[in-house]
Amino acid sequence: MSYSGLKWLKFNFVLHPNELKEVFNDLNYFIAITNARVSEDYQIRDKTSIFTDYKAYYDKIISGVAWSKEDWKLDIYTQITDNPELVNYEVFEIEEDNEIKRYKRAIQLEPVINVAPFNLTVQNEKLSVVFHDSTRNSSLGIQFSYPKEILYLKTNEVMLTEQLSTFQLYSELIKLIKKKCKKAKAMKEGKVLKPNFWISELAIAEVNSNVNLKSNDIILV
Repeated sequence: MSYSGLKWLKFNFVLHPNELKEVFNDLNYFIAITNARVSEDYQIRDKTSIFTDYKAYYDKIISGVAWSKEDWKLDIYTQITDNPELVNYEVFEIEEDNEIKRYKRAIQLEPVINVAPFNLTVQNEKLSVVFHDSTRNSSLGIQFSYPKEILYLKTNEVMLTEQLSTFQLYSELIKLIKKKCKKAKAMKEGKVLKPNFWISELAIAEVNSNVNLKSNDIILV
């Protein structure tokens, strides 16, 4: 990576899977694997895996069933870019099973949009999206994040990212998501709480069946 993120923009939300597809309909984007090694012939062409992955994750959240040890595979960790040329890959070799194998790892020239789960937990009678529990039952939606400010490692130059095209994509995604959502409100023991995430009306009724919400007597309204 040629830079380090200094300050971050983060947005937590819950959409119905169909709504997530609609958000991306008219946008120029690619799903890019930058957080793991990839095959030697990997190229950034994927536009659909986020929808399949999110539906599986969302279906688990609304199932009302506790997460099992194997369900960690449903967590979403991926990246989005508007320009594949902003992510280079270098080949490296590693010995596995007594055989030399070749893979590629990402070198990001500019930031990508990070996609990760967010969690909802009870902390000191408040609802927090910062913490999570070890059972994964607190998983509730996903977070888009993007650095607001970066440090270029070779030059020590600090730069705001608002002039970058991927920042524009991030901003447009958040704008489109907000059009489908409202700021979350929850009822717990007769009190109205306002945790830091957005949720669509279509998702609220289904998400209220979540095992973590029910076990903590939380109802989204």
